[in-house]
Amino acid sequence: MQMKPSAYIFDQQAYDPEQIRERVRGIIEKDGLAVKGKSVFLKPSFVYPARPPLNRGVNTQPEFVGGVAKALQDLGASRVWVGEDCLVGPSQAAFVAMGVLPYLRGIAEPVYFQDEERVEVKVKDALIESSFSLPKKLMDADLFISLPKIKVNMYATVTLSVKNHIGFLLAADRLTNHHYNIHKKIADLYRARVPDFVIADAVKAGEGQGPMHAEPAPLGVVLAARNGMAADVAACRLMGYDPNEVEHLKLLHEKGIGPLDLAEVEVDNPALLEQRARRLIRPRTDFADYHHSMRFFIGTELACPQGCVGMIRGTLDRWWQVRRWKPVKGLNFIVGKPIAEVPDNLKKGKTFVIGDCAEPYRDRGAFIPGCPIPPMALTYALAAKLITGPLASRVRDLAWGSIAHAFNIPVR
Repeated sequence: MQMKPSAYIFDQQAYDPEQIRERVRGIIEKDGLAVKGKSVFLKPSFVYPARPPLNRGVNTQPEFVGGVAKALQDLGASRVWVGEDCLVGPSQAAFVAMGVLPYLRGIAEPVYFQDEERVEVKVKDALIESSFSLPKKLMDADLFISLPKIKVNMYATVTLSVKNHIGFLLAADRLTNHHYNIHKKIADLYRARVPDFVIADAVKAGEGQGPMHAEPAPLGVVLAARNGMAADVAACRLMGYDPNEVEHLKLLHEKGIGPLDLAEVEVDNPALLEQRARRLIRPRTDFADYHHSMRFFIGTELACPQGCVGMIRGTLDRWWQVRRWKPVKGLNFIVGKPIAEVPDNLKKGKTFVIGDCAEPYRDRGAFIPGCPIPPMALTYALAAKLITGPLASRVRDLAWGSIAHAFNIPVR
C-alpha cells in the first residue's frame, strides 16, 4: 500500500529568524531529509522589490529566508544558494530592496538570476513548452528547496510551490504563454526541476490583489512538505481554495506528480490547519470598482485575465489601493478581441491600446504590443505621459541594484 505524502504545519506568529531556524530544523529532521554534506538551492519569491513591512503579503520575507538558511547550515549543508530575480530592474535590486542580504552573510550565497549561467532543460510529454532555460546552479545543486509566499494570484489563481517556479525564467521566457495557456506552462516548468522540499511562508499570507499588491493576511503558520503537490493541496485548504480550482495542480495530478485531495495527504497537526484556515480575499480582474471616469473596451472572445487584462489591473491597482484617482481619471484602455464598439471621440492622448489582440486599434492611442505585454510596460507608458503612480519601492534601492548589475559590483 502506497504511503500518503506528509505535510507539516507549525505555529509561527512572528518573523523571528531564530524561531524559524529552530522549527524548520526540527521539521527537516522529523521528515528525514538528508542535508549533511549537500549543496542546497533556495528559491524564495521576491515579486516586488519593496522593504518590509510594505511587502509582508507579497514576498517571502527576509527573516524567513535567513532562518531557513541557518537551519540548513545547522544540519550540515555544504553550501547554500539563494536565487531570485526582480520585476523592476536587475536581480540585484530585489535582494537590496528586500533587505535580505544581511541575513545571508556567512550563511548563504545570493544568486542573481539575470547574471547567472543557464542550461537548457527538456521536459518529457510537455503540455505546451518542452524546454526551459534554467539557472545552472539550480540544476547542479544536490537539493532544491522552494520557499514560496502563500498568496492569491490574479494570473494563476494562487502562488504556492508550483507557481513559484515562474521566477526561474527571465522576462522574455516568462512572458511566453503567459495568457490562457499559463497553467500548462506552469505545469511543464514545475516538472523541469521538481523541488526536494517545500517550506512555505504563511506567517503572513497574501490576499486581495495578488501577486503584486497583495495585502497581508496573518495566518501565523509555516507549511512544509517533501512533495510540492502535497504542500500546495494543504495550502489551498489553508487559504480557502478547492485544489480543483487551480488548473496547474489538476494538470500535474493528471501527470501523476502528486495528490489533489487533502484526504490523500498525511497532515501533521491537522487541527492547526483547520484552526488557521480561512477564505482569503480573492483578486478582482474586472474594472467595475475603478473610478467611473475610466473606460475599458474589452474583447468579447479573447481578453486574458492571465495576460493583458491582468497586466492592466496589476498596474493600476496601486492607485486603487490608495484611492489616488486624480492622475488616472479619464483614461481609456482597449484590450482583447473582438471589441463590439470603440467610440470615435476617445482622446488619443488618454487612450492605451494593450496587447497584440487589440492591434487593429493601434492608431487610437499609445499602443503596447505583446502577448501579453511585459509587466512594467504600461507603467512606463503612463510615466511617458507624466502619469506616475505611488511606489512601494525605495528609489535608492533600485538605483543601487542597477549600478551593481551594470558595473559587476558584488552585492552581499
